[in-house]
Amino acid sequence: MKRMYAPLLLATTLLLGNGLAAQFSSIKMPLAPGQRKATATVNLNGLSTSQAKVSVVYGTDSMAVLNAFNMQRRDPTKYFESPATLGSVTNGTTLASVVFPHKNKAAGRREKIYSPGTKLYYAWARTNTPAGASSELTLNSPVRSFVMPRPLTIAYLGDSYASGEGAKGDAWMHDPCHRSSKSGGELAIRKLKAERLDIELDYINTTCSGARLLDFFAVAQPVEPGKTPVKQGIQVDLVDNWLNRNNYDALDILLADGGGNDVGFANVVSAGLLSFFKEVREDAQLMGDVRRELNRLPETYNLFKNYLESKMDVGRVIWFNYPNPMTGNPLPGGGYDANLCKQDNGRALAPWDCWGPLENQMSDADWRFVHDNIFLALNQRVQQAATAHGWDFVNVANEALRKGICNCEGYFNTVGQSIFLQGDQNGTMHPNANGFREIYRDPLYTQLDRSVNRFHSDFIADARERAIAAAKQKARAAAAFKAKMNQLTQMVNEQSQLSRKITGLKLLKPQPIQPPKQLKQLKQL
Repeated sequence: MKRMYAPLLLATTLLLGNGLAAQFSSIKMPLAPGQRKATATVNLNGLSTSQAKVSVVYGTDSMAVLNAFNMQRRDPTKYFESPATLGSVTNGTTLASVVFPHKNKAAGRREKIYSPGTKLYYAWARTNTPAGASSELTLNSPVRSFVMPRPLTIAYLGDSYASGEGAKGDAWMHDPCHRSSKSGGELAIRKLKAERLDIELDYINTTCSGARLLDFFAVAQPVEPGKTPVKQGIQVDLVDNWLNRNNYDALDILLADGGGNDVGFANVVSAGLLSFFKEVREDAQLMGDVRRELNRLPETYNLFKNYLESKMDVGRVIWFNYPNPMTGNPLPGGGYDANLCKQDNGRALAPWDCWGPLENQMSDADWRFVHDNIFLALNQRVQQAATAHGWDFVNVANEALRKGICNCEGYFNTVGQSIFLQGDQNGTMHPNANGFREIYRDPLYTQLDRSVNRFHSDFIADARERAIAAAKQKARAAAAFKAKMNQLTQMVNEQSQLSRKITGLKLLKPQPIQPPKQLKQLKQL
């Protein structure tokens, strides 16, 4: 802080009750979880924004903050100061904004990061050099206090399309779950941290390849269906434990996908996703099981919601659906179409083409069947659940149009690309690193940004009122979940049977391909 003009400062202190305090109005300090921004309307008294400097003086000692405005008593080691950004001038006033430093925003020379829960005393200050004077004049607001809120809490739940299967990079963040730092949610949350410096956030990622909705709330996810070893615990329970370890009283934002593995669409199975796609059209019993699970999804989402809300107070839920990986046939003149993938013997025989014999075993009818009977129905159920439960919905279904698995420059891995990139075929039909970035990052970031703003605007300031509302909601959710326990047991058993059936599918093997006429003619030349 620059030198202050002592006699005028003394006058300022004496006249606060007579109107100088009104130089600062509509003061808002951080209140809701994650908030680190303070604002105040400042009367410039005819000054331009280039002539006035506004800041917040703060610390844990109220007298040290008060004495900061007295040259004889101030001790700069006992208080800190954050400069304000000034908006445009309207009717002689400007909106001043200060973002306090935190773990995601480094402290400036005269700033300090204070831990959440710390009671801070503060005063707004406006400094300028009066005409004809050689020293600065500082006017300050009364000293008041606020408590630095805890960080905004975010939990990221989901299956392989959320975990980053297909985009391993150098190493998995969590090997059993094939959890990648290149997943769409990870990229979106990191972008939120970089762009929204006015919030401090903390998050947990429990996404896991192969996860069903049941693994979110009912069973610890097994490595293989029916086997004892597990990849990790119940995802909601992992979040609850994380909240308790960090003394966080609520989950503010939940970001998730889910439902694909319940119906086979996102399954990472030993035989590969293509095996399921190939088999489901021809196996009436398998398709019957899939239809049963599709029809059951609304109740599964409902059970998930009740279990979640029985365990923790939840602010906002963001749910995203699945991208279409089945488009992008090459066009003769260059580029790719928006039609479903097609069998192409010429491509399958060409050594330079990513479209290999395994992908080519899927007939045009297979692609159409999976798209119309599983993919569209699944995304419809996801959107219906989001609408029914008031969740913020993100639609990524068409974010990969023309960039599907039949496009070698697209967003999804073929069998060969998956084996090359991560050493197994589990990444087949899943986005690559570029795909996760282009399909998910910005749509998820945009919704995170909106949902955070809405959470803050809806936040109940009164702690007692919040606690009562949370307790009532937990009780209602727990009762609703308990009433469905018998139904849940049946769901778990039938889901396990379907998972074992899918896991037992035979691996697709390359079949002899009849070269197209053009290739035969080329070989004869």
